[in-house]
Amino acid sequence: MVGANCFKFLSIVLSCIIFSSLSLTSCRVTVTSTADSAIGVIPLNLFYYGVHTQAIDSLIINVRPQYVIENTPQGLWGQINGDNVLQDIASYQAAGIKVIGYITAGYEGTQSNGNIAPQWYSLATNEKLIKNMAELDGVNGVFIDECSAFPSPGDKKYLTTLTNLAHGLGLLTWGNVGEADFDSWYFTAGGFDLMQSNEDWSGQNLTQVQKDWGSRISVTGSAPQETAIEAFGQTVAAWKKGLAYCYVSDTGYDSLPAWLKLYTELLQGWGPNLKPK
Repeated sequence: MVGANCFKFLSIVLSCIIFSSLSLTSCRVTVTSTADSAIGVIPLNLFYYGVHTQAIDSLIINVRPQYVIENTPQGLWGQINGDNVLQDIASYQAAGIKVIGYITAGYEGTQSNGNIAPQWYSLATNEKLIKNMAELDGVNGVFIDECSAFPSPGDKKYLTTLTNLAHGLGLLTWGNVGEADFDSWYFTAGGFDLMQSNEDWSGQNLTQVQKDWGSRISVTGSAPQETAIEAFGQTVAAWKKGLAYCYVSDTGYDSLPAWLKLYTELLQGWGPNLKPK
């Protein structure tokens, strides 16, 4: 059970039943937080593809995730329609947040679930997007969505062309297969610094590749009735299993949970040695 003495920055009263899996059946929480300035950067992979307002940007900056995966002006959706892009990247970076710009591999140029035309996931287009995100947007890395879990030799050539380019531009590379089981090639020869696996994370058992490479793997989860306490428990469960990053929401990626601040305060207070990798 996570005790109140673990929380550095909160005065918190919990009445919870916490099982070894950190799933909770009932909770009552009262939180009084200290000033935002007391909250440090936390090892969280926040995904946000929604509308940017001053209030939303201020919220994300104040909760200070280590990484935020975003649409940026020179990224895929910034170039398709210009909507819902992060304009003030420098303010995020000044707070210690690394901005990761979004593109899709379209399963190595073959198809996409994003209802976009094929030219937007061709190799040439992705090379251009990566170059412009690095040089014009000033992002810290590139998130390459829709990668095949077990790529063919031709798929691997497509993907390593992108990771070699990104590394040459000083960018971190983060792929997404969206599945728990995938080829360890992504780490051994593919040039990926981090990989997103589960998008339905709820604390389940790890696959072999997740056990072997957990320190470079992220997961996400989302359910409409999710609470901050449940999201906190699932994230800590991922960390305890050896996974590097976990972000849990109740709204998907196009909006932020109403309880985001509480969720991140709970994570910030968990354990004396919680530090970004």
